[in-house]
Amino acid sequence: MENIIKTQSVKIGGRTFSLAFTLKTLLDMQEHIEGFDYNRIEEIVRQPRGMVDVLYSLIKTGEALEGRELDIDKEWLALYIPPTVKKILYLQILIRDTMQDSMHMETEEDDERSREVDLVLQELQKKSGKTD
Repeated sequence: MENIIKTQSVKIGGRTFSLAFTLKTLLDMQEHIEGFDYNRIEEIVRQPRGMVDVLYSLIKTGEALEGRELDIDKEWLALYIPPTVKKILYLQILIRDTMQDSMHMETEEDDERSREVDLVLQELQKKSGKTD
């Protein structure tokens, strides 16, 4: 089956990981990030601990979608991410882009559902035109 969720990739500690954002990721963040609020995601990611927490959730989802089992933890990520401004900014932008791409993605199911609604709407419009 083709993977319809768009993934990004990131290289950390000489390894490449996939990142993805789904409802499962959001639930994971709510469960494992203290005080998590999606509306504050930019603020959360600006803090080193928050960035690692969000990045880890995105990697868990991305690797699962690719059919791979994750064999690292948050401590491993924190150990292998250099604290340079360039790397931190890169990761913050990557996190934002991964989440935004998923939020704007249309799925096949959405297209089918939209077509059904359009057909029903057309029928209603035809009928209402006949009664006027």
